[in-house]
This record gives sequence, structure tokens and C-alpha cells, in this order.
Amino acid sequence: MPNPLTDFSNSLTSAVENAGASTILVDARKRYPASGIAYAADLVLTADHVVTREDDLKVLLPDGKGLPAAIAGRDPGSDLALLRLAEKALSPAPTSEEVKVGQLVLALGRPSRAGMQASWGIVTAVSGPVRTFRGGMLDGYIQTETTPYPGFSGGPLINTEGQVLGLNTSGLTRGSSLTIPARMA
Repeated sequence: MPNPLTDFSNSLTSAVENAGASTILVDARKRYPASGIAYAADLVLTADHVVTREDDLKVLLPDGKGLPAAIAGRDPGSDLALLRLAEKALSPAPTSEEVKVGQLVLALGRPSRAGMQASWGIVTAVSGPVRTFRGGMLDGYIQTETTPYPGFSGGPLINTEGQVLGLNTSGLTRGSSLTIPARMA
């Protein structure tokens, strides 16, 4: 007899594996690494607040390969940074713009060499605009009840198919974590 909980668990595992193929470890600050999302073959999108140094930036790809990176652009007001890799080695993340309150989602991070980490919950709000404490304005945001573990900033919020819904960040508001929708990031 099929076990629906096992099937559900396996589908979440599959979603994490799918999105994990484009979730990158970003080593761009003193303390611990953060996460990023493969945006193009040589570009990683991450949270600006996790890029605290200009030189000696590195990323660790899902296959364990390390590459140097350089800042290609950044916007502190929206807490977004784009890193360019020395070579084209990434598979861009598939995205979706379909986000609804009550939807089951997973927040992902690759904050250590040990691999992927995940937290799950539901979308609690899709709203905006909102002014950030960094002096910016976001046209929209996604709020969830997922747990933003250390190093999850810059990582993806995904649906149960493994498609990226947005970029998670704890650097826009004091005391809470938000997700910048994929279409805006």
C-alpha cells in the first residue's frame, strides 16, 4: 500500500535536489559563507549584505568545484548583488512567478561545504511596496514562515517543483526575513 507521507517527503527531496543544482555557496564575508542562485552560466545572484569585501571572493559550486568571483553589480537598497565567475560553469535556476498565500515552499541554503540545507513552511503574505531600512524600495515581497538559518541569505525560495520563486534575505528589514520575488531580482 502506498504511503502518502513517504510520497510527499520524496517530492520535497526531489525539489531540493532540483534547486540544489543551482544553489551556490558564496564566500564573500569574514564570518561564515552565505548562499547564491545561478542566474546565468557565469553569474551568481546573492544578497548584497553578505558581500562585505571587494577582493578574494569565491564561490563553491554544487559539484564541489571552487571558483573565483568578482562583483559585477550591486544595489544595497534592494539588497541584491551580482557576482561574475571566471568561467561559465553554472546551470541557471528555473523560475516561477506563481506565488500564492498558503502555498507550500522551501527556503534553501548552501552555507557550508557540507551541502544543502532546507527549511519548509508556507507563504504567509505576498505584498508590497515596502521601504527597506537600507534606503531602498521594493515593489513587492514574499513573506513566509520558513526558518532563515545562518547562511541562507542569498539562497532561493522554491516551490514544490524546485522552481525558484525568489531570493531570501535577512538584510532588508530588522528582525525578519523576506523574499525578493524572482521577477524583481
